[in-house]
Amino acid sequence: MSHSTLVGGSTASRLIACPGSFAAILALPPSTDIPSPYAEEGTFAHAVMEQLMLHRQANPRDCTQAKLVRVVRKWTGQVFYDRKLTDEHIDELIAPALAGLHDLEAEYGGGFNVAAVEAQVRFPKLFNAFGTADLILTSKDKVLLVDWKFGAGVPVHASWTDADDYLAINPQLLFYLTAAKATLPKLFKGRRMVAAIVQPRSEHILSHTEVLPSDIIIFKQDLMEAVDKAIAPAAPRRKGEHCRFAACKMTCPLWTGPLLDLSLIQPETPAAATGGPTAYGKYLAHAKTLVDMAALYKREIDEQMHAYLEAGGLIPGWRLKAKTKQRQWIEEEIVADVLIRLGFRPADIWQQKLVTFAAADAAAKRLGVKIPDELRVAPETNETTIATVDDPAPVVDRGLAIEQFRASLGHLLLQGESK
Repeated sequence: MSHSTLVGGSTASRLIACPGSFAAILALPPSTDIPSPYAEEGTFAHAVMEQLMLHRQANPRDCTQAKLVRVVRKWTGQVFYDRKLTDEHIDELIAPALAGLHDLEAEYGGGFNVAAVEAQVRFPKLFNAFGTADLILTSKDKVLLVDWKFGAGVPVHASWTDADDYLAINPQLLFYLTAAKATLPKLFKGRRMVAAIVQPRSEHILSHTEVLPSDIIIFKQDLMEAVDKAIAPAAPRRKGEHCRFAACKMTCPLWTGPLLDLSLIQPETPAAATGGPTAYGKYLAHAKTLVDMAALYKREIDEQMHAYLEAGGLIPGWRLKAKTKQRQWIEEEIVADVLIRLGFRPADIWQQKLVTFAAADAAAKRLGVKIPDELRVAPETNETTIATVDDPAPVVDRGLAIEQFRASLGHLLLQGESK
C-alpha cells in the first residue's frame, strides 16, 4: 500500500499544527528501517480483518460477533500477510476487535451492513492526498467509519476535550471521513456520520464520536490552509505532541536548542504540597515534557543515522553492523526428539501455564459460559503512578489525604491539651 506524499490520515494533525514539517521531512534521507515487529503484526491483523469483513459483506447472515468468530476459527493455520493465523491471534486480536465492533453497532441502533472494506479514498481539492478507510458500515440513517488499531502502545481516542474545553475530533478520522464522503458520496447521503477507533490491546477497546457536517467543513478548511502554508517558502514550524513520529525533529531549531537544560526553568526548593500548583510543581511538569521529548528525539536521530549510513554517508565514530537476530528453535518435534535422546524429561522440554484473560474470554464465548468474576481479582494497593489529566482512570487525591491527616492530627492535639 502506497502512502500519500503530501498529506494523509496519519500526517494531517502534524501538517495542520506545523506546516513547515512537510518541506523539512522531504529534505531528509529516506528511511531504510525495517518495519518493527509491532507494525508487521498490525499489518497481519488488518489483513485478517479485511478478509473477515469481505466475508461478512458477501454473506450478510454472518454479521454477528459469534458467527464471525466461528468463521475466523476455520481459518486457523492459513497465512495472512507474513504469518499463519493462530488461536492466540484470534483470542488476543481478532475476537476482541469483533467485540468492539459489535458494541459500536449496538450503540448506534444496529442494522448495519458492510459498505466498503479497505476503501481507497481521496481528499477533495488536494492533489495526491489520499488514504485507506479500513471499514465503512451503513444503516438506514447512519454511516460508521471504523479504524483498526492493533498496537499495544499509547491508546488512541476518537475525540477528547482540549485545554479550551472544546471537543476535538481525531484528525486522522476526520481525514478519512472527509475523503470517504467525497469519494463515496452515496453512502453518506441522508445519514448521520460516526467515526470510531477499535483498539483491541487497549484498556478501552472502543472509542467513537459523532461527526457533524460542520466538523468536516472546518477540518477541510484547516487542512487546505495548512497545505498552502506548507508549500510556501519559509513555512512556519511549531513544536508539540504532533512531533512524536516526525523525523524532522532532528533538524528543527525548536528541537535542537537547549533541550535538556533544566537550569533555564529555575526550579525552587521543593516545598510542602499545597492545595494549588507550586513553582516546583510547574518545574516538574516542564521537566517531564522535556525528558519525554528527548526520548523521542533520540529515536529519530538513531533512525536518521541509520538511513544516512545505509545511503553511503560517513558519521564520525559510527558505522553499520549486522543486526543481531534472536535465535529460535527449528521444528518442535525434531527438537523434542533430540532433547529426549540427550536425557531431557518431558517437563524439561514443555511448559504448561494458564492462558491469558483474552484467550479465556474468547473460549468462554465459544462455549457459551461465563467465567466467575471471583476468579480474577486485582490485588489491593496503595501504590500510585503518574498519568496525564485526560486519563480515564479515577483520580487519587493525595492532597485530600494530606488535609484529612492534618485534621486528624489537630483533633488528637486538642484531645491531648484537654487531658
